[in-house]
Amino acid sequence: MERPYTKLERICKELKEIVEFENKLHMMDMNLNLGDVDVLEEVISMIEEIVDYDPTPQYLYDNDGGEPSMSAAEIHSGAWRQHQELHS
Repeated sequence: MERPYTKLERICKELKEIVEFENKLHMMDMNLNLGDVDVLEEVISMIEEIVDYDPTPQYLYDNDGGEPSMSAAEIHSGAWRQHQELHS
C-alpha cells in the first residue's frame, strides 16, 4: 500500500504537469477552463503545504532560521553555573 504522503507527492506532481501542459496552450485550445487551471494551482499549493509541513515551532530558531539558540539542558546548566558562582 502506498503511503499517504508519497501518494500526495505523486498527485501533486501530476497536477503540476496538467497545469503546465494547459498553460502552454492557447486559450482557445485549452482542455480545461482558465478558471479550472487557477483552482488546480491553488490545490497544488495546498497539497504542498501538507507535504512540506514542518512541525517544529518557529520560535525555537534564531532570526536567521538556523539551529535553536539553546536547548533546555543548556539553559539549565548555564543557570546552575551562574547560581554556583553567585554563592561561592
